[in-house]
Amino acid sequence: MSEAPGAHGRAEARERPRAAQVAKRVLGFVLSNWLVLGFGLACVLGYFFPHVAARGGIIRSEYSILYGGIGLIFFINGMQLSPAKLKEHVTNWHLHIVVQGTNLVLIPVIQLIIVHIVIAAGGVSSGTVDASILVGMVVVSCIPTTIASNVVMTRNSGGDEAAAIIEVVIGNVVGSFLSPWLIYGFLPSGGEFDSLKPAKADTLGPMYANVMQQLGLSVLLPLVVGQSLRWTFPKQVSWTLKTFYLAQLCSVLLMLVAWSTFSGAFQTGALTALPKSSVIFNVFLNIAEYVLFTAICYWVASPPEAVTRLINGYVADSKLGSSLPGLIRRAVTVKRMPKELVVAVCFCGAAKTTSVGIPLAAAMWSQLDNFTISSIQVPVLLYTVEQVFVAQFFTIFFKWWLQRAKKGALDAESTTTRELGPVTDEQEGSRHLEGGIISHHEVPAESTNANMSHEKHVS
Repeated sequence: MSEAPGAHGRAEARERPRAAQVAKRVLGFVLSNWLVLGFGLACVLGYFFPHVAARGGIIRSEYSILYGGIGLIFFINGMQLSPAKLKEHVTNWHLHIVVQGTNLVLIPVIQLIIVHIVIAAGGVSSGTVDASILVGMVVVSCIPTTIASNVVMTRNSGGDEAAAIIEVVIGNVVGSFLSPWLIYGFLPSGGEFDSLKPAKADTLGPMYANVMQQLGLSVLLPLVVGQSLRWTFPKQVSWTLKTFYLAQLCSVLLMLVAWSTFSGAFQTGALTALPKSSVIFNVFLNIAEYVLFTAICYWVASPPEAVTRLINGYVADSKLGSSLPGLIRRAVTVKRMPKELVVAVCFCGAAKTTSVGIPLAAAMWSQLDNFTISSIQVPVLLYTVEQVFVAQFFTIFFKWWLQRAKKGALDAESTTTRELGPVTDEQEGSRHLEGGIISHHEVPAESTNANMSHEKHVS
């Protein structure tokens, strides 16, 4: 009986280290994924205080965040990136075709199929899904990639952020002009959709001017200034980035962008005024679509070798393909991209931007009432909000994927070294000598044989 208290004390002592280990792991997970919690906080603030960070709100987010916050993100990226890396990706036509082709061609086609499946299944006629939601889904599929979050997510994953920046610029310049015509071509017609026809294209002039202004002031100008500072003061810029943790500041600024997006979604009131079935349908479909589009981007950027050989046999390596100019042939050649580039493709190809989607919907349906315009904008807001959440989990996955690939390469290298035989300290030291000079620690083979013969003779 006297042993019971001692045993109980030892059990408690063993439990304490276990509890400390669990608490340490939980704390480590929270600290490594603090951005997810930050997005949750942004959602809560946007729900309870939408008038603060919405457009026209207290902090005037259309200027302070969309210009100031995003501009600072690209200014920091400009200081971080190598000019040679940016120059390399400018002429990477294969990368441009994969990202922009997926974002502005393949995704709209898939979305059109989904919309017509919903219509054929009676989703609109039964009142389960509002017609404005399906129109908004078409708008989402036709707008270009987002401006800030995909660059930050690519960098946080360890991917090629230079490629992400180039695709952001190209996508928003090309997409701003291409998106309206894609929407005109893909919108369903007949029945409930006749009352949701957009205005004529001559009403889009202010929208074009607004998008080009934001792209120039919040992306291109800060990027050029950051690159100029990197060229002029490389040591000082490197010290500033490390001392003030400017890379982590980009993630904080991304939380502000998410806060502004959430606030805009809740301020319109369309989320509560629309039928709940329409909103729930769109929320879950957005998640499924973003995962699907990301998987498609991954497969297109890193196709199986059998598919690569099959497609190239009919395209790049065919008689017609062999006669094409080298630049065009390289662009249409299907090949597996480096893993860092695959990450950039996944984050850029599946993402969409409110910077084009919201003003574009307001301009194309300007003849309708505000509630209908807000209802069309709801899928744009929901998709861009949800993509940030889901992309954060993809960031964790891609970081693990890249680290595993690097570890595998190191393990393969160490295996090759072991197969070649153990390396002694003397051999390792002699490897650093140039010109084939024999280290003083080593003994030539001839001398060793002579010494052995001499020993045998003496014995």
